[in-house]
Amino acid sequence: MTFLVRAAADTAATEQAIRRGTPAVAAGTAVANAVTLDAIIDISGQEILVGTAPLAPLIATGMLLTAAGIYGVLAFAIARRSREFAVRVAIGASHRHIVRLVTTHSARLIATGTICGIGATFALGRIVRASGGGGSFLDPEWTAFAVPVVILAVVGAIATWVPARRVLRIDPARVLRL
Repeated sequence: MTFLVRAAADTAATEQAIRRGTPAVAAGTAVANAVTLDAIIDISGQEILVGTAPLAPLIATGMLLTAAGIYGVLAFAIARRSREFAVRVAIGASHRHIVRLVTTHSARLIATGTICGIGATFALGRIVRASGGGGSFLDPEWTAFAVPVVILAVVGAIATWVPARRVLRIDPARVLRL
């Protein structure tokens, strides 16, 4: 049998009182194991970490593929606009203006993807909670969702910087001849 006891007093004193009082209430019964709820939660958390540790390489691979996808999409989107940038440079646009255009375009794409990802995360989180899973956004584990968003935003910034530098080296005459 398992009994749960809520006590406001010292847990060690409560445990001793239960051990002494149990034989008086139920003869032949002994308390085999007394554990606090905090200890049970710590043990459960450790079991979850041990169970999810093999997923770390899969998570890392997913993050790398996502980073490569972000770079590829941004580089492709910027390369598609190379004629536009060449015309702007030929008309007299400054490098700062071109970089601002590239950065604004990339930031919109990154923000759209981030908003969609966060929305999907919250939707899936509701499904998990409805099916018996625990947790909410207010739990300390929400950082596990925030850290990848920050990492991918940094990857997006780097992925914007590389094509923006490439755009600055555009020769308008060569691009417009094609």
